[in-house]
Amino acid sequence: MDPLNPIDPSQISQTLTSGRATQVEQLARRGEILKASQEFESYFLSYLMKIMRETVPQGTLTSNRMGEMYFSFYDEELGKRAAQAGGFGLSQYMLASIADQETAAKTPPPPPSLS
Repeated sequence: MDPLNPIDPSQISQTLTSGRATQVEQLARRGEILKASQEFESYFLSYLMKIMRETVPQGTLTSNRMGEMYFSFYDEELGKRAAQAGGFGLSQYMLASIADQETAAKTPPPPPSLS
């Protein structure tokens, strides 16, 4: 170690590298959470469409097995497209909620009061 410079340059690069790795991991985790929340919203919207369709009287297309299968695929695709377009905002709400929970988990609890 240099007596004029108490900071070791190799430690700086290791710290920067580990800091970037942590940021990359956080971004990857956030991407995974976003994808999972969008998939959940897609499933929820598809299910919602299915349940709403059951309230409508059956017509000629839905009276047979092929029609039911067609509308099943249609509802699934409609749910996916709606979720990709922003849906009801359920995925964003879930993402914000999980981020709040992660922040709360990282924040140390307040010290006990002496009173």
